[in-house]
Amino acid sequence: MIAAVKRIRLEFEDWLRYHPTVRQSLCRYSLLRGRRPDPADTQAVARNIVHLCSVMRLAEDPALARQVNAMIVEQVRQLDPSRIDWREFVTNFDDPRVNKSMILKPYVSPSEKGVLFIAFEEMWIKLLKPTNYRELGERYTVVLSPSCSPPHVLSSYAFPAIFPGPVFTLISHPKDLDYFSQMSPNLIAVPLYASSWVNPDLFQPLPRKERAYDLLMVANFAKVKRHQAFFAALRSMPRDMRILLIGQNQDGRTADTIRESARWYGVADRFTLLSNQPYREIPKAYCNARASVMLSKREGSCVAIVESLFADTPAAMLQEAGIGSRVFLNDETGRFLDSQHLVRDLTEFVQNADRYQPRQWAEQNISCRHSSRILNDLLKQKSLELGQEWTQDIAPMQWAPDPGYLRTEDRQRLEVERRDIQRRFGLDIGPPPVQ
Repeated sequence: MIAAVKRIRLEFEDWLRYHPTVRQSLCRYSLLRGRRPDPADTQAVARNIVHLCSVMRLAEDPALARQVNAMIVEQVRQLDPSRIDWREFVTNFDDPRVNKSMILKPYVSPSEKGVLFIAFEEMWIKLLKPTNYRELGERYTVVLSPSCSPPHVLSSYAFPAIFPGPVFTLISHPKDLDYFSQMSPNLIAVPLYASSWVNPDLFQPLPRKERAYDLLMVANFAKVKRHQAFFAALRSMPRDMRILLIGQNQDGRTADTIRESARWYGVADRFTLLSNQPYREIPKAYCNARASVMLSKREGSCVAIVESLFADTPAAMLQEAGIGSRVFLNDETGRFLDSQHLVRDLTEFVQNADRYQPRQWAEQNISCRHSSRILNDLLKQKSLELGQEWTQDIAPMQWAPDPGYLRTEDRQRLEVERRDIQRRFGLDIGPPPVQ
């Protein structure tokens, strides 16, 4: 009885989180609660932008979304960068380390900028820390990589409004191309994702018949990953299905949290659970599974989907999922699942997994090398349009599990540039030198 009550509570909370009517009602209520700040109080304006961004992320009505976006853009114009205390909004703002970042190209000359790649919204704002951030903008073009979609957060609006541009940004969902065009004329959206930089060389697929698991789910232990939906389906799926779950602690939730939820559904003995694994084990796990699944409804681009494809492991996600990597699913790489018939669809997917050929498609269409060429060509084209020079291409990049150099020689070559940025701007950008 207790387990049933806890199951109902989990599922009701999940229903509330994603139901369009509930979200729209919360959106309108939150909008009414907001107060128009004094334009002279920059900190209050920044706080209100944070509030309006939370409203924007709830908006389901396009007309209301446009209205809220216009309000945010108007208030961004009132921001005085010299008077904002970013410590209120950015954890460890004073820490010089800019994590998940890279130097893609060194500064060459006043007519040829270098290129910096900065992932995760909190890290972007650190580039506004030095008093001479305008000099940083004169020396480097910045490519941003957002972590979520919709991308409405303070950093996404404030950074391109303050930092000398243009500013390039990847996307986390196809809809972001429209969102970014409305947020700032200084933003140039690039049709690439965080999941566009997987290195196929890291994956050595095993023959399908030799794989130890039928189904793999790699997802951190946050509620957004919806493990309870998987457990609810697992109750009615074949008992002989070999299942592996891999995750890491998130938002105070651990492997014990997941095991407890599984007990509520009576499936705690139906899978193997591994937690907080080093990244080198993740490619091995994908290469040792016949199929993979992701059941979240809203998140960023989801690198895990593409990692699965390069392991020659077809992937599945919900039909309604707001996940950027959905653009990589097709008849060769995987399928979408009907949440109302999840048991049926997921069981059929696993049973027919050997019919797919995801790695072949992925090698032809998406890889870190492919994406590096696309980004390089876009940066070069824009530089030449602005009358600048382009004599040196960017260093190819991979994401495993953080942004990093594909070639060891690039990391060594750009170490001089990393130290120069430390000296000039007090920022530690890029992977540390190899010891």
